[in-house]
Amino acid sequence: MAVAAALAGCTSKPPTVPAKAPTSTADLDAALAGLYAQSGAQGMVVTVVQGDQATVRGFGRVHAADPAPPDGATLVRLESISKLFASDLLAHLVIEGRAKLADPLPAPPPKRRKVKDPPPPITLLELATHTSGLPRVAPIDPTWDAAKSAQARAAWLARTSKRDPPGAGALYSNIAFDLLGDRLAALAGAPYAEALKARVTGPLAMADTTASPTPAQCARLLDPDPARPPKPCVDQTGFAASGGLYSTANDIGLWLKGQLAAGVDKDPVRKVSQTAYIRRSALKAAIGLDHAGPAEAIGLAWIEEAPTATHPLILEKTGGGDGFLTYVVIDPARRIGVFFAIDKVGHGELTPLTQTANDLVGSLGRAAG
Repeated sequence: MAVAAALAGCTSKPPTVPAKAPTSTADLDAALAGLYAQSGAQGMVVTVVQGDQATVRGFGRVHAADPAPPDGATLVRLESISKLFASDLLAHLVIEGRAKLADPLPAPPPKRRKVKDPPPPITLLELATHTSGLPRVAPIDPTWDAAKSAQARAAWLARTSKRDPPGAGALYSNIAFDLLGDRLAALAGAPYAEALKARVTGPLAMADTTASPTPAQCARLLDPDPARPPKPCVDQTGFAASGGLYSTANDIGLWLKGQLAAGVDKDPVRKVSQTAYIRRSALKAAIGLDHAGPAEAIGLAWIEEAPTATHPLILEKTGGGDGFLTYVVIDPARRIGVFFAIDKVGHGELTPLTQTANDLVGSLGRAAG
């Protein structure tokens, strides 16, 4: 979901770079404990993937009345990291021949009164790279189910003729990904949740990654930021493609190992999903993409950051809202990834924490040689 609120009052606090590259389990544990201490959160869960190995650590507590730390089975809200799963589904449908990135959204049905200058069509690529010209959000009730939400979005798009031309600039957009999810469901011939499970989460045995958690799963949900109004653990299929997924650190470890598996050149789905399609230099403007560092290019939901003195070229994605901050960053070349979720929003945590995670990826890469 939106991360703008998480940036309110953002400080210029520098990232905490590990004093030495983590070369042992103790070193890694110390680096992750430092990340937790920096967060100021009451609960935090982290997944680190190095090649085929996933390490999960939890810090703090799951519930205010329970001192037990979160673990790999603790449920969290993924927020906008959900967009990466929509992009994975898009990549699968491209490889299956059911979709092309250049495919436009179907034109809305003609109105009785013809629009003089109808807006240009929006492609699937433009939806997935925040270059659709659509605003950040649309007035769609988040409590509606998937079918009602899709109908409302289609009606909203049909009457929204005045919008920025697609492809000219980038503006971070949740409604773009919701429309993408609606189109992917149509192309797959199944509801979005079913299509995602069939192609992405099911084959990876990600049993806790869903937009409609069971009561048993909800009982494992990390308490959200106590400074925010509580949000119930409910069905979020109406906006699953933009920010409605729940998951666990164990599930994200399975997904990251898939994203970082050896032989990327032989994996056509990852070649589609991890390619950077839009260079920032080609855009008139790019708004809302720099939460974790300067965006060099935009992929299918992934943001590419150029190498720095402390990290290599990385792909990353932030998420924030409903009492959670989430982040995932990968170094595909060295097969290293980091994911974290904390129960805190605001006060400038996001940018410093993501920069620390980026630098940890760089340190792990240096340790690996």
